Amino acid sequence: MLDITTSCAEDADGKRRHKMKGTRLSIVDTTALNLHHTVDLWLEHLEARGCSPNTLAVYRFIMNTFLREVGNIPLPDVTPDTIRRYLIARRRQGLSPQTIAGNYRTLSSFFAWCARQDLLDVNPCEAVEAPKREKVVKKALTPEEVEKLLRACDGKDFVSVRNHALLLVLLDSGMRIAECHQLRVGDIGQESIIIRGKGGKWRHVFLHSDTRLALLRYAKMLGNLPADAPLWWCRGKGEPMALEGLKRAVEYIGKRAGVHVSAHMLRRSFAVWSLKQGLNMEYLRLLLGHADLQTTQVYLSFVEDDLRQAHQQHSPLNLLQKARRQR
Repeated sequence: MLDITTSCAEDADGKRRHKMKGTRLSIVDTTALNLHHTVDLWLEHLEARGCSPNTLAVYRFIMNTFLREVGNIPLPDVTPDTIRRYLIARRRQGLSPQTIAGNYRTLSSFFAWCARQDLLDVNPCEAVEAPKREKVVKKALTPEEVEKLLRACDGKDFVSVRNHALLLVLLDSGMRIAECHQLRVGDIGQESIIIRGKGGKWRHVFLHSDTRLALLRYAKMLGNLPADAPLWWCRGKGEPMALEGLKRAVEYIGKRAGVHVSAHMLRRSFAVWSLKQGLNMEYLRLLLGHADLQTTQVYLSFVEDDLRQAHQQHSPLNLLQKARRQR
């Protein structure tokens, strides 16, 4: 830290003159900041803003990989060439285009933060072209597949009743699996639940009467638990389920049904089915907890065939052709 003291006075012409005393100006010597220390500051900043533990873990992993590749160099020594060499190294390691693009986005977010904090003059990623990603078509579940999943949860034992309720909650609400993991016993029976989503944002999610009924059946098996107790429990009520355990429960349902499924595929199916039923895009954004419509619009590609058919049926030119035939 360099300290310079100055004072300002005006001469007879109104022009400012500076003296070396008075107001203190502090100038940060950014060359003293190394990459490792700055990454720690960025992660602390994100945690303070309410970034989820899972997202923080991904960012930490990517930044630690970057540090191992380039070394703990002074922050100002990171150049666009540093970024390019890192991305090339990751590509040579056989990583997918999606993973490399994700690395680039994380680095760009970090260095953009550094620039906003005046730790860097510019974000070095701005001079690096973003890696191209392969277009991967991710499927939504069909009604037939969902029926198979529900049949795989048939039974009156604890695990079957719990998994049936879990499946309906995820499909019916569009919740992320981490959001579903936050649910408490006191949420059972409520049509509307307030959850804390990605980025620490709160929102309402809604449950159909069939889902609430499935939760009430599950609640009977839980017995008397306080309202603030976790909702999801392991077999025999021994201990609450961890997030990974909840993910494995969904995979177990899919394995029994012979259907490839994940928690996020259930969320995607909620979005696609809602659009096919005519749900307003803005309402869908709010229900999913997306920050902007651009993220939600990804799901439009899943209903392209429906949109094409609707256009063919309702195009203004159809009306024009019909009028011509009636002449």
